Amino acid sequence: MFVRKKALTRHLPAQCVSEQSQTYPAGQSCTRPVARKEGDAGVANKLWFANKLWFVGVLLWTISATLFFGTATGTAAQQQTSVVAFVITDSTTRKPLAGATITLTPKSGSPTAPVLTKVTDANGKAVFTEAPGGDYRLTVTATGYTLLTDENYTVAPGAFLEQPIELSPATGDIVEVRGDEEAPLIARGATATTSLTPAEIRILPARGRDILTAFPPVPNVIRSNDGRTSIKGAREDQAAILVNGSLSNDPATGRFQVEIPLEALQRAEIFTNPYLPEYGKFTSGVKRLETKPGGQQWKYSLYDFFPSVRARYGKIFGLANVSPRATITGPLIRDRVFLAQALEGIVDKAIVRGLASPDNEIRKYAARSFSQFDVILSPRQSLTATVNLAWQRLRNVDLDFFNPVPASANRRTRDVTLAGIHRFATAAGSFSETRFSYKRIGAGVFGKGDAPFAITPFGRTGNFFSQTERTTERYQLQFSTALASFEAGGWHQIKFGVDGSAARNRGWVLNRPVEIRRADGTLAERIVYANPGNLAASNVEVAGYAQDQWLIRPNLQLDYGLRLEWQQAAAQLNVAPRIALSYAPGKEQNTILRAGFGLFYDKILLNALAFRQMPRPVSTGFAPDGTTPGPARPLTLALARPDGRYDVPYNRSFRFELARKLHPRALLKLAYLDSRTFRDFYVEPSADAIQMFNTGRASYRAFEVTADVKLTPRHTFVVSYVRSRARAELNDFISYFGDTPNPVLRPNQFGNAPIDAPNRFFARGVFALPGDLTLAPIFEWRDGFPYSVVDEAQNFIGRRNADTTRYPRFMAVDLAVTKKIRLPQWVRRGAFGRKIDTEAVNVTVNIFNLTNHFNPRNVFANTGAPQFGTFFGVYRRFFNIEMNL
Repeated sequence: MFVRKKALTRHLPAQCVSEQSQTYPAGQSCTRPVARKEGDAGVANKLWFANKLWFVGVLLWTISATLFFGTATGTAAQQQTSVVAFVITDSTTRKPLAGATITLTPKSGSPTAPVLTKVTDANGKAVFTEAPGGDYRLTVTATGYTLLTDENYTVAPGAFLEQPIELSPATGDIVEVRGDEEAPLIARGATATTSLTPAEIRILPARGRDILTAFPPVPNVIRSNDGRTSIKGAREDQAAILVNGSLSNDPATGRFQVEIPLEALQRAEIFTNPYLPEYGKFTSGVKRLETKPGGQQWKYSLYDFFPSVRARYGKIFGLANVSPRATITGPLIRDRVFLAQALEGIVDKAIVRGLASPDNEIRKYAARSFSQFDVILSPRQSLTATVNLAWQRLRNVDLDFFNPVPASANRRTRDVTLAGIHRFATAAGSFSETRFSYKRIGAGVFGKGDAPFAITPFGRTGNFFSQTERTTERYQLQFSTALASFEAGGWHQIKFGVDGSAARNRGWVLNRPVEIRRADGTLAERIVYANPGNLAASNVEVAGYAQDQWLIRPNLQLDYGLRLEWQQAAAQLNVAPRIALSYAPGKEQNTILRAGFGLFYDKILLNALAFRQMPRPVSTGFAPDGTTPGPARPLTLALARPDGRYDVPYNRSFRFELARKLHPRALLKLAYLDSRTFRDFYVEPSADAIQMFNTGRASYRAFEVTADVKLTPRHTFVVSYVRSRARAELNDFISYFGDTPNPVLRPNQFGNAPIDAPNRFFARGVFALPGDLTLAPIFEWRDGFPYSVVDEAQNFIGRRNADTTRYPRFMAVDLAVTKKIRLPQWVRRGAFGRKIDTEAVNVTVNIFNLTNHFNPRNVFANTGAPQFGTFFGVYRRFFNIEMNL
């Protein structure tokens, strides 16, 4: 049912539609500008954690404040806009609908104006505060509800309007895994992104409900055998991961350090080419996570409380894992203060094929807590504070046939993250955010004893050789301002900001001797270490940016801007221009051309700054008899540059895309990507030293074909083929000087990256069936990853990671089958006769490698092994069961 809008009975201030009834939980203010994007990063007007940072911050803040107040005043009177408040409810229960998407698309003949999009909050409300008067096409979408459209929706200039809308539930409950396919093509901008919600993740087959590992296959993003995410063929430390706009990489190693329960998240996005200058500190891509606020009603939920069983030959013989998650959300003070609390406990036993039970498990024990408090300070101001506490213990890190339980390492981490966001909206329609975050990581890596650590053609023996204890901290302060959209040769949305951070690392590394032995057991080389390592290092980073999203015409948009970055470790100012264009020819806008170019500067890892303080190896070779030693070679640790300075790694990316709507429910996309990285860090051994070079390079080129089809609201699928080539320096720094270092260093080569897969095809879908059943299959086929061949002394033979030495082609069909079991009324009455809101329990069965395809994990790549060239460690068909309440 659709009810036409009605004017309010009394004149209200432009900042709020209804002072009596309108509330804004989750820190949302009713004066947020229309074109502002959720989760944009900001900068603070004070930086007090370092003198240099403080001075630069105050200078940039002075410039920003001058521009802000000057521009806001000048643009406030350039347009006559309206305030439209939508209230979306369920037509049957009359309850508000959160997460509904409302889109206002200007009709042809109307004044040039941007496409306006909002998402309803926990009260089912969404407020457009800067809607130009005119005729629009209105669309309202919500998961599980019938699409609502109004082709002739009129907004009167200068009015204050309230629009109640009721949506009818669709037949059945279905979750679609897609982006914004209902939006006009031009409205999606020029940035390639993949977005998921926790509900979408839960319905897909996944071996664990962790946001870092649960993403389905997407173009230009691939997961390595150890579970780490690679964007554009790069290492994990070359990407940036943001939580509510704040950087969450480990400052020492660059690893993704996010310990947040899945249900605390509102949305997760991967940007393979974020051309807006507000994004920085990466050379591959960005993974952005946004957490969800509490609402006006208290709600409780429980997920995955049913343990996953372990089965063999059709018989259950134990438990594989249990990871219960619980959430509590609601108002602490009605209409003012809201709480969202998420808790998670994990006991996970991941089976590693190729090893005998019970010494074939990577065991993970973890506890996570995420608390979010949202405070409405006034109709124009809100405050969000988050507290994230996590503890994790991981036994048998990097376990496989060649690295068995005694030789593998254990790892423990303690993570504390405190963050705050202050939002302020001006009367002119501009929006400012101030963000502060503090992250503290306590990490320890250690072996299981003092047995001599040896590397042989058949694998590793003894106990892991390296022990690390460190405490790493980062302070980050950001400020940003998004000006009210204004018309000047089209519509502009200007945003600028500054970002300052200070990081430091304290700790030590102690390495025990390492032996390299031949197939007959004789000693080939012994490596001892002359000193314990000191991890002490620090760095200060300051960045400023300005960007404009310019809608020149309804079918033409230009995003451009500039980012300036300075790092204390490099003592140089880096300039990163970026530009992206979107053009939709024709009136229907069924075809769109996108192109983008930009420079992107990375982080300098604290471990790289501490390189010369790491343990110095002393290598001694032995004759074939294994007892006659050669001369000992003490190796110093030195920078390749004689002046001892660092350069910041940077990336240059270009992307072109052609997208065509073949049908209102079918989209075809062709894209080409060229990404090149320069000044990467890698290490190279010589006769008397290990040198760290700052001149490394990497490249990634890819051609993509994607078809996105929505047969019905309850049946969707995506099919993609990607032809790519990823190349890099193979002696990357972090592999040899990270938390679990490789002790054997041989000459570097430039070659295929470890996760290079030239041909990759995948498909995924969601299909609703009668009887409250949902099927979510994922199919993936790709070339095998490359590997390198070594001899008995661990020297590489021929080209490393050559095309002739690859694993067999990988193919897997994974399937999730979800059954909704509706609870009878006597169960829903709950304790003491009080009725609970829960209507059903969802039971999901995940089946992996449904076809039992030969997907080996290991290969005998040492010529000294009799089994040389044999692939093994195959993951056969297996399954797990989940239950969500």
